[in-house]
Amino acid sequence: MKKLIQTITIAFAILIGNVVMSQVDSVYFVKGDSILSVYATTDVDSVIFYRPNDSSETSLVKYGEGATDIDGNAYQSVIIGTQEWMVENLRTTKYSDGTSIPNVTGDYEGAMDTTGAWSHYDNDSTQYEAMYGKLYNWYAVETGKLCPTGWHVPTDAEWTVLTDYLTANGHNGTEGTALKATSGWSSNSGTDDYGWLGLPGGNRYSNGYFDGISRTGTWWSSSEFHANYAWACMVDDGKDNATKSGNIKKTGFSVRCLRD
Repeated sequence: MKKLIQTITIAFAILIGNVVMSQVDSVYFVKGDSILSVYATTDVDSVIFYRPNDSSETSLVKYGEGATDIDGNAYQSVIIGTQEWMVENLRTTKYSDGTSIPNVTGDYEGAMDTTGAWSHYDNDSTQYEAMYGKLYNWYAVETGKLCPTGWHVPTDAEWTVLTDYLTANGHNGTEGTALKATSGWSSNSGTDDYGWLGLPGGNRYSNGYFDGISRTGTWWSSSEFHANYAWACMVDDGKDNATKSGNIKKTGFSVRCLRD
C-alpha cells in the first residue's frame, strides 16, 4: 500500500474550544481535550499528514514500474498477487530485436498462415489504437520476442495463476468482472478491482473479418493447444467469469505482457 501524503496550505486561523487567539494565526495540534502543540502560521508553509501503510485504505491497486516497448510506447503496470501485468494491450509494430511485424489488412494467405502479423480492428488506427491496442496472431506470440525485454506473453498456466488468485480473494465466478474496466464495454462494465483495465478489443478472424469490439476481450497465451490452435483467456460482456479457450493460431487477439 502506497504511503499517503496530503499537503494542506495554511490560509486561515484554526479556532479550537475556548482558546484565546493571538493576533497571529496559529495551528493547534489537539488530542482529546488537550492541546499538544501550537505553531504560528508565519513559521510554517504547509502541514504534511503522513500515514504509512494505513489499513483503512480499501484500494487493491498496486502499481508496478511499468514498461516501454521498442516503438517507444509506454505502459503502466499493476501487481496482482505474485505477478506484475501490463495495464494496457500491446501496441508494438516490432519485435524486441527490432524486426518489423507485418501489418496485414486482409485475410491471411500463404506465408501469413505461419508468420507473425498484426492488425488494427477494422484496419482503423485512429479509432481503435489508443484504447484497444493491436490484434496479433499467435505466430507473433510464438517468436518469444513480442513483448519488451524483461516481459513475456503469459503461458496458459500463468493466466490460471491470475484467475486462481482472483477466485481466492472474493471473486469466485466473477473473475472477469474484477478484470474488466469500469467503462468501454457495450453494456456490462466491470469493477476493475486491481487496476488491470480489461478492455474488449474484439478479434480478427483468419478470413479478415473483424468482430467483438466493445463486447469481447481475448488475450493470447504462449501455450499451444494443438498444431493449429493455442490457448487464450476471454472475458465477455455478458458474463462475469473469465474463460479459457483454444483458438486457431491465425486469429488476431489482444496481447498483455507479464514481467519475467
